[in-house]
Amino acid sequence: MKLRILFFAILFCLWADAGSLSAARFTEARVDLWPDYDQPAMLVMMEMTMDSVAPVVFVIPESVKHVRIREGYLDFQKIITADATNMIRFTPQGDHFTMTYYDTFPDTSYRSYDYFFYSNLAVDTLYIRIQKPAAALNFDFMDATAWTREVKDRSGLVYSMTKFAGIRPEEPFMVSLRYTNPSRQLTAPGAMEPPEPIRRQLSPAVRRIGIGLLILMLILALLIRRVVRPVHDDTKRESHAMRFCGYCGAPRTTGHLFCPFCGKKY
Repeated sequence: MKLRILFFAILFCLWADAGSLSAARFTEARVDLWPDYDQPAMLVMMEMTMDSVAPVVFVIPESVKHVRIREGYLDFQKIITADATNMIRFTPQGDHFTMTYYDTFPDTSYRSYDYFFYSNLAVDTLYIRIQKPAAALNFDFMDATAWTREVKDRSGLVYSMTKFAGIRPEEPFMVSLRYTNPSRQLTAPGAMEPPEPIRRQLSPAVRRIGIGLLILMLILALLIRRVVRPVHDDTKRESHAMRFCGYCGAPRTTGHLFCPFCGKKY
């Protein structure tokens, strides 16, 4: 009897866990695509909100080696599928998390990029915001919806906003970008933190400032030394001239205008 009770208890726990996992969903997902922003690559920023914490699966480009989150860099487990799609699986630390990574572009002036959104959980609302590069020509993107609007921020950057609702679990979704960048100019070089951990070094500007300050201190030290030494020497000469004759060097006699030894006037 006890074994039966234990068996049904285990089945109930498994059923409850399965029910909680199936109920997990993304209430809101926001994806920013910024091509040629601070690097010649696609900057992808994802902000996800869940109704409950559960393991998640996303499609990440094969070239991506580091995914940054708020706590540092994501320690994810890769999943190799039959169709060679590069997926990652991890459990977020909370019901709200962010992901940032860079994906490479072909080294040409013609830019073409396909962004794939895939999740093992349902998504109530998905927002995608695409920043138009400052030097882009013939910029265009294609999606599967007619709801799109264009906005401009205070700095003059242009964004295309699009919205999708009711995305089912494991439903593939794609947005395609096409434009040319003949000058290969970046919108804001060096504005973001590098995608991979790098060894921090002093910038050339900081080195130049340090060297300039050192040279300035040496010049000031030499000037102060030159100003102090003549004052000491002149005082010494004046003191010597007041006690001895300037012609023969004999001691001066108090009360006399002429030297008693050489006859010269003091």
